Amino acid sequence: MRLFVACDFSQDTLTKVGAISKELQEKLRGVPIRWVSPDLYHLTLQFLGEVPDVKIRHIAPRLAAVAENFPRIPVRLSGAGCFPSLRNAQTIWLGLDNNPKLRQLAEDLRGALLPLGFEDETRFKPHLTLGRLDRNASDEQKARVAQQVTAIKEFHAEPEYFRELILYQSVLTPSRPVYTALSRFPLKIC
Repeated sequence: MRLFVACDFSQDTLTKVGAISKELQEKLRGVPIRWVSPDLYHLTLQFLGEVPDVKIRHIAPRLAAVAENFPRIPVRLSGAGCFPSLRNAQTIWLGLDNNPKLRQLAEDLRGALLPLGFEDETRFKPHLTLGRLDRNASDEQKARVAQQVTAIKEFHAEPEYFRELILYQSVLTPSRPVYTALSRFPLKIC
């Protein structure tokens, strides 16, 4: 089973992000981009990959322990960019304001899952993925993407709170991934 741990954004934020994505799609018509459906927007804290069923039961207690040590975390989507860079865009994203509590949550989560063999070597860069460029995109198409992403770099959503950790299953289908929440772990209320 393919799993990841994430936090979800509020419906208000998802609506605003969906409008930004729709506008980008119109402006980037003809550029080979696989756009993420608004119902799939989330913040991935850790990708776990393919996990054998026998190992899944050991994940939940660790996620619950991490969640109960963190109060709700204030977050705000802010800014835009591309991975690995604007000039060589492969992934279009919206970022989050720098938040030490969110970084600590991700670090504690990784520490809790490490004894189970889950290593995540990637540096935590909180973001919401809007779309992914096809590998065959031309330099001219990448330049169009860079221009449009630069135009929304000043984007700021209203602040909100992450209220829970969610263990998701991801099933890849020919048309799009399907995410199913397997378990939810509320952050403590202060």
